[in-house]
Amino acid sequence: MFVLTSLLVLCIAGIAFLTYRLVVVSQMMFHIKAKLAEKESSLSKELNKQYEANAELANLKDNVLYDVLTGLPGRQIFEDRFQQTLNQCKRYNMMFAVLILDLDEFEVIKNALGLDASETLFKEVANRLRVGVRQIDTVSRLNAGEFVIILSQIAKAETCAYAARRLLDMVAEPFQIQNQELFLTASIGIALYPMDGDSITLLLKNAENALYQAKSNGCNSYQFYREEMRVISQRTLTLRSNLRSETVYQDFRIYYQPQLNIDTKTIVCMDSSLHWQHHSFGLIPEKEFLHIAENNDAIIAIDEWMLRQVCQQMHQWTEPSSTPLTVSVKISIKQLKHPHFVNKVFQILQETNIEPASLLLEFSEKIFANNLETVEKTLHKLKHLGVQIGINNFGTENMALQNFRRFPVDFLKISPALIQDVTVNKESEAIVKMIVALAASLNRRVIAEGVDSQNQKNLLKEMGCFFMEGSYFSKPILAQEFSEQAKKKIVELADNN
Repeated sequence: MFVLTSLLVLCIAGIAFLTYRLVVVSQMMFHIKAKLAEKESSLSKELNKQYEANAELANLKDNVLYDVLTGLPGRQIFEDRFQQTLNQCKRYNMMFAVLILDLDEFEVIKNALGLDASETLFKEVANRLRVGVRQIDTVSRLNAGEFVIILSQIAKAETCAYAARRLLDMVAEPFQIQNQELFLTASIGIALYPMDGDSITLLLKNAENALYQAKSNGCNSYQFYREEMRVISQRTLTLRSNLRSETVYQDFRIYYQPQLNIDTKTIVCMDSSLHWQHHSFGLIPEKEFLHIAENNDAIIAIDEWMLRQVCQQMHQWTEPSSTPLTVSVKISIKQLKHPHFVNKVFQILQETNIEPASLLLEFSEKIFANNLETVEKTLHKLKHLGVQIGINNFGTENMALQNFRRFPVDFLKISPALIQDVTVNKESEAIVKMIVALAASLNRRVIAEGVDSQNQKNLLKEMGCFFMEGSYFSKPILAQEFSEQAKKKIVELADNN
């Protein structure tokens, strides 16, 4: 009996020990599984981070290859395709062209529209350029406001000229951005292989030089590179640097060209223009250096200085007369859109003590291309001051007449390019007649600028255009040359038939 009891106790003890061991093992397994699950979760998170890092790296690589905003090829792809095109043209003795297209006054438009709208506009331009070239060509964006285009397999330069004109026309078509119709123009510089270079650096540099020349010619145009442009480029860099100097105003010279009413045979206005007596390059006309000033924002200060000087001169000329003399000043688009421009005009009128009606502010027709509401408000504020407002070079831009009616414009100044051909070109004659009729119907005064011959004067008079200026009457002169004797001689030409 004792033996059986001992055996039973031993069995129970063994079972209890085995049970304890099973519990211990089970707990150990539980902890092991928990640690495995934790490790698995941690590994999964690390893998997800790795996947995200790889995706981000791939995205960064794509951004290097393609422009984020437009989706156009970036510099790496552009350089690869350039090298492929260069190798092919070397092998088969062919030409190709590098074009740089820059949107005219895009910074002004960008500031007026805001970032979102300007980016939308830029993407629309990119889409048009993409459609405007062949599949074998490349449109790329290397800089913020410029597009670079490779035209492959060019048989002759005329083919490249046709392509450039096509691209400019496509950009000039109106854009619809935020329920607003916008107009753009562009300029293109062209460099050809092998004549203008055999490397990407040289061809881009020469295309850039050609682009500067295209902009100097009045924008909305293309220009092929010529060797003399290298000298022009160096000149541009010098002028740009000199314009930053505070002493540059000492070298400025203001010229005045009399404007006549040939019906009353009187001088009614003095049209001012700015020249730069440069210490190295001589007398530089405003068309050349003001374009440079617009690109580095020096134009704001120059416009203000010019306006003040002209008003001071007007004060000296002011005399009691039945026909009051006025003076005209050209104002840049950047100045017009400056938030304090109207206040500046008011301040200068007060300082110089001249009648506001004696001041005629001239603007380019391009002011009507974009941001019409802002332009309209500013022009109405200027009219409220009492100054006169004119549009110069009228007839050279694609301005919508329905927009023109709403602006307080007193004068339309016909482009000299049209006046130059008015007696020899029937189309120019027809356009001038139309402008004169338009001005009359809208009760605006029309001025013919650039009258160089008696035949031009007589034809314009027959059309009903009585306000004229040009070298036929007088070349631009300094203020001190505007003497009584000079006035008499100028008026005599108005009476000459």
